Parts: sequence; C-alpha cells; structure tokens
Amino acid sequence: MKWLFDTIKGRVIVVLVLFLSGSHILGLWLYAKKSEEAATLLHDALLAEQIALIVSLTERLPSAERSTMLLALSGPAVRVGLTSPDTVRWPLPEGTRAHTFEHLLGVFLDRKTQEGIRLAYSPGNDIEGLESLLLKVRSSQHAEWDHLPQRPLTEIHAIGAVSGEVALADGSWVRFTAPLLAVSPFSPLKLGVPLIIMILSILLIAVWVLHRLTQPLERFVAAAEQLGTNIYSPALSDKGPSEVRTAARTLNLMQERIQRLVDDRTAFAAAIAHDLGTPITRLHLRAHEIEEVATRSRLLADLDQMRRMITATLEFARLEFAAEPTEKIDLASLVQTLCDDYADLGEDVAVEELRATTILAKPTSLRRALANLLDNALKYGLRARVSLVTTDSVARITIYDDGPGIPPDMLDEAFKPFRRINQDHAEVRVDGTGLGLSIARSIITAMGGEIALSNVGQGGLAARVTLPLSTQDAR
Repeated sequence: MKWLFDTIKGRVIVVLVLFLSGSHILGLWLYAKKSEEAATLLHDALLAEQIALIVSLTERLPSAERSTMLLALSGPAVRVGLTSPDTVRWPLPEGTRAHTFEHLLGVFLDRKTQEGIRLAYSPGNDIEGLESLLLKVRSSQHAEWDHLPQRPLTEIHAIGAVSGEVALADGSWVRFTAPLLAVSPFSPLKLGVPLIIMILSILLIAVWVLHRLTQPLERFVAAAEQLGTNIYSPALSDKGPSEVRTAARTLNLMQERIQRLVDDRTAFAAAIAHDLGTPITRLHLRAHEIEEVATRSRLLADLDQMRRMITATLEFARLEFAAEPTEKIDLASLVQTLCDDYADLGEDVAVEELRATTILAKPTSLRRALANLLDNALKYGLRARVSLVTTDSVARITIYDDGPGIPPDMLDEAFKPFRRINQDHAEVRVDGTGLGLSIARSIITAMGGEIALSNVGQGGLAARVTLPLSTQDAR
C-alpha cells in the first residue's frame, strides 16, 4: 500500500474515493433522515385525520347504531369502538412521536387544548393485527401483484402503538388503537451496488483525469533526466498546466545556457590547442639541433608530454555523445573483443566471467570508456581481469588489477580531471594526463550508468561499471 501514497495519482485517488464516498453516504443519510421524518409526519397526519373522521361520523349517528358502525370501520391494524368514561390520563413526554400525534389529532378534531383527548403509547413492534395486514399485502394473489414494490414492504415495521379515547358531545367516548409505522433505519450496507458503482466511476474518471494532468509532468521529468545525459536533447514542449509550462520554459532556458557554456569551453580548448600546437612543433624541431644528448632527450620527452596533455585536454573538452547514435549491442562481444585486442598486443588481460547480454548504448563511446579503465589497470596493476554479470535490471562490468590500489579517502578524488593519485602515493610512475577516469565516468554517466572504484584485498583495485538494461534486453 505504500506505493499508493508515494505518487500524486495515488494520493489524489485515495482522497477522492474517501471524501466522495464519505460525502455520498452522509448525503444519503441526511436525505433518508429527512425523508423518514416527512413520511412519519404524513403517516401520523393521515392516521389522525382518519380517527377524526370516525369521531365526527360517530357523533352524527344515533347511539344505537354507533357500535355497529365502529365495528365495520375497524381493521386489522386500526381498531375503534365505544368505551365507558375513564378519568385516567396518560401524560406523554414532550417531543416524542406520540406527543406529536396527540397534537395532530387535536388539530383534526379542532380542539386547541386537546380537551377530551386521552392518549397512551406502548413501544414495541409486536402489534396485534399489523403482521396479518402486511402479510396479506405480501402474499396477495392479485393479478397485478408484481406492480407492488417488494423491497419497501419488507422494510415497514411498527415502533409502537397509540391507544386513546376521544370524548363525544353527549359524554360518551370512542376508543381507538393504531400502530405507529416506520421503515428500517438507514444503513450504508443498503447502498450495496450503487456505492460500488459510484466508487468505480470515481476511480475510472480520476485515473483518466489525473493521467491527462500528470502526463506533462511525466514528460518534464523524462526531459530533465535526458538533459542529465545529453545536453543536446530536443527542447521540452511547453504544453500542460501553467506551472508545468513555466517549468518547461525554465528547463529549456537552462539547457540553452549549458549548451552555450559547453560550446564556449570546446571552442576555448580548441583555440588553445591550435595556438600551442605550432610553437610546440617548432620547439620540437629546434630541440633536435641540441648536440648534448641528455639535454635533448629530456627536452623532447617534455615536449611529447605537453603534446599528449593538449590532445587529451582537447578530447575531454569535445566529449560529445549526441553525435553517436544509440544502438542495440552485444555487450559480451564488445568486452571480449576489447580484451582480445589488448591480449594481441601482449598485455596480460584475462576474461574470468562473461554472460551474454544485450543493451542499448553508444558502442564507440562505451568501448573508449572501457579501454581507459583497462589502460589504468595495466599501467598501475600490470595485469587485468574482467568479468561481466547481469541481474534483472543492470549489467555490471568489473575490471580488477594487481596494483597498489588507492587510499580509501581518495577513491572519489581519482575521477577529477588531471588528478593522478598514484603519482603522489606510490612508487609506480607512468606517463599519463590524469583524464582517463574522468572521460570514462562522463561516458558511463551519459548512458545512465554508474562507475565506482574500490580496493580489493591486500592489493589491487576494482573498477565497477553498472549499465541499465531492461528485462527484455537481457538474455
């Protein structure tokens, strides 16, 4: 469940589902509550009107006919009849439904002070005659029984019964007993299918809307990642919400500035290399005129070192990967071929483990990066051992050597341009410019990979290159 709260889509969907479901249930509860109150008032008003009409009709009949008429008007639920005078009064609590019914009966009997009305209430759902009435409706054999709603009938029940006496003008009393009906209370469980349909609708609409809204943001993230590996990647389209468009324009402006900075650096390095090339060549020719052999040799060696440094600096400044297309390459074949080339030159290079792997990369640039690592291993460790292994998501190339290694606190320092750790901390001294690792890291990083150095055992260094690959690219 953690991933659900880790994205904008997940968080918004969870909030929408919880909030809308809660508001939907609350709204239905309020609606059901108000509907129940209205239905209850209507039921009680109709019952009070029915009893008032019976009382009015009874007063118009002769005394001898009243009992027969009241018996005919009685039903399974509402029963009426004559009774003897009774001085007992049953007080009803204020605000109860029975008390409200008492006032309604007084309204329909036109008795403002409830004079001549005595009422009692008995709670409970076991009302004599009510079940027989509902059973008669539910089990009706009427030809159009299917027109009667089944489910509401099963939810009707009595919460209690009112019994009362109403005084007539001649001093006699009409007694009645009737149930107070209600429906089953509201419950979210009753929503069932409607609630599920609502939640599914919210999910579908929310996923579609959020996908449309976050798509520009996803493109923005992809463009930012691509900029980290290729500053000459196409500019980001400024489509989407205002905030995303503003961020896209800012990213494009930053990319333009970085491109100008790199271009200026390349032009500056090229100008220096061009301007220094001619004087170095003249110095090289003049150095041959020196008769003293030792002095001439040292001077020529210094000039060769200067030329190598200028060439390496120019190559590092012009390190551009956009010009080379990304291809699907056999990484194992590339590693094996490179090691064979060094072995043909008499170098001590051995492949210890090689797993067939296919990745998307720039072959020439990758070969150059691996060659720089092998050069370092052979210069400082005299021999190199290479392994290629893969996991579900990455390919890992490791190059071991038997050299003196690097102090642990200087492992990251080794990747800085012109930094030659071994020249300061070991007796091994070899020619170089200190740009090999810098160039290798730039190439590997541009391909979305990583490169790291670590000391091995009592001596030696391990250079580990990690390159991303998808599961369909691994064999």
